[in-house]
Amino acid sequence: MKPRWTNRRADPPIDWSQIHRVLLIRLRSIGDTVLMTPCLTALKQYRPDVHITVLLETPIAPLLVGHPHVDEVIVLDRRWNQFSDGLERLRLAQRLRAARFDIAFNMHGGTTATFLCALVGARHRVGYRGYAYSFLLNHRAPDPDIIWGKARVHSVEQQIGLLKWAGVPVERIPATSLYPGDPAFQQVFHRLSRAGIPRRFALIHPAATADDKRWAPRKFAQVVRYLATQYGLPSVAIAARHEDYLLHSLKGFAGQSTFTFAGLPLKEVMALCALARIFVGNDSGPAHMAMAMRCPTVVVFGSSDPTVWGPWGETPHAMVTATRDLSGRRLAPAERITYVQVEDVLDAVDRVLADAGRSSSTSSSSPGVRQSTP
Repeated sequence: MKPRWTNRRADPPIDWSQIHRVLLIRLRSIGDTVLMTPCLTALKQYRPDVHITVLLETPIAPLLVGHPHVDEVIVLDRRWNQFSDGLERLRLAQRLRAARFDIAFNMHGGTTATFLCALVGARHRVGYRGYAYSFLLNHRAPDPDIIWGKARVHSVEQQIGLLKWAGVPVERIPATSLYPGDPAFQQVFHRLSRAGIPRRFALIHPAATADDKRWAPRKFAQVVRYLATQYGLPSVAIAARHEDYLLHSLKGFAGQSTFTFAGLPLKEVMALCALARIFVGNDSGPAHMAMAMRCPTVVVFGSSDPTVWGPWGETPHAMVTATRDLSGRRLAPAERITYVQVEDVLDAVDRVLADAGRSSSTSSSSPGVRQSTP
């Protein structure tokens, strides 16, 4: 007999006619938060009247402020678990419990998120059985591969799988979505004008959270020069303020065709993505932001798995990675970024721009992963 937790639906089922207030807890990264946005769309498609609150950490919160499917964003100081005093924790607990959520989804799975989910006091507390301290949840879903009936699932599928298991209809998973707002566009137009940047440009993101996900700036510089000579596109390169050394390095290799901005607000990064003709960058949050803004996208992958973390949606895109060296030796994940070749990225740029040029509204590119060798 199969164990009960292999069920692909909540048992007992959740009565959604009694659900009016929903909380989604999504801590940590930009990319994961962007990849959660299909959940918002699915919820509103199913229950347009439901009130959706999202709990996000301080640096990430602007991503979903103003999103039409989010009724409220509660902001958690990222240092809350380590440095906040008892009074601050009590205030947060009181605010969460006072909201009287009917259902809370733990979209993150970390210890802090699980304890916060329990703290809410919602009638239904949903997360995966494999989470740490999952006994604090009263609805524990099986692994996402069981829910979807396949061995490998994308991060979007992993997150929306909780909703599917809890009874939200998910026939076709929506695309990711972000909404910068008019003030962000106005500020970006001002920045572009002040810097003398034309409205047609490419967006480059040479940064990433780890060395084994960060393609070399000198290689990005070759992409920048190619975009300028072959397509007449100057490049705008962006990074966080503490990563501005990557921008200096890139500009040093690429020359005058590069403009750089460090530490832009997330809303302005969204607006830049919406305006750019193409995004080329490492596997990171801005790559997912570009897809959410329907910007044709090329992503360079190193140690992370493109099957799990690749771009999501029908906007033209391509992924470039390396799995073997010239001798045929299989590369360890930490080695892959070094072996990704410029020629393969340039080829991906050509394909994505060609796809985008055929039809900006209906065309899509295959998310097949390019394999490169040195």
